[in-house]
Amino acid sequence: MSEPRSAAPGWYPDPQGKQHYWDGTQWLSLPEPPGPEPDQRKRLSRGMIGCIAACCAILALTAVAVLKVNHDTDVDAKAAAAETARQSAERRAAEVADRERKEEAERSMRQASVHQVEASIMEMATGHANSSIIDGPILSVSCSPVAGGSVDDLLAATTVLECFAATQENPNGSRSGYKYHATMNWETGSYTYGFGAP
Repeated sequence: MSEPRSAAPGWYPDPQGKQHYWDGTQWLSLPEPPGPEPDQRKRLSRGMIGCIAACCAILALTAVAVLKVNHDTDVDAKAAAAETARQSAERRAAEVADRERKEEAERSMRQASVHQVEASIMEMATGHANSSIIDGPILSVSCSPVAGGSVDDLLAATTVLECFAATQENPNGSRSGYKYHATMNWETGSYTYGFGAP
């Protein structure tokens, strides 16, 4: 038969809650071991709590100040960009208006030049009628661009004009007469003209 098993050596409580040491064969009279260590956590003093709260407040205020400065900088940058864009738009609008004004002045000058060409051809046709080269009298002269040309095309350096010197009114409302031609050089402001179709 085997021996009865005994409890392992160690401290065990008795019914009154005191601790006794069992060595594996007998109870020993040893002083009771110290109880569990009391909670050794350090408690923060009021001063330390106040210091931590002050540091947190300073950090929060610093963060708010940085955010405000960044926001103000963004607002200022956006305002500056908007002002620059507004000035740029005004400058572009002024440039467009100036260009349109110059183009309109150029078109008016070209129309006036066509009237000068018509006056010169009227003078030439009247001379031709007086010299019996053509039948007269010359009632009117009108000139218009040929071959898709245009007096309003400001990119064209020259414009060829076909001119008609009317000498008589027909019963159906049309006119009969003679063709003349002219070439206007817009870069120099000079023109040439002559008798016959261009």
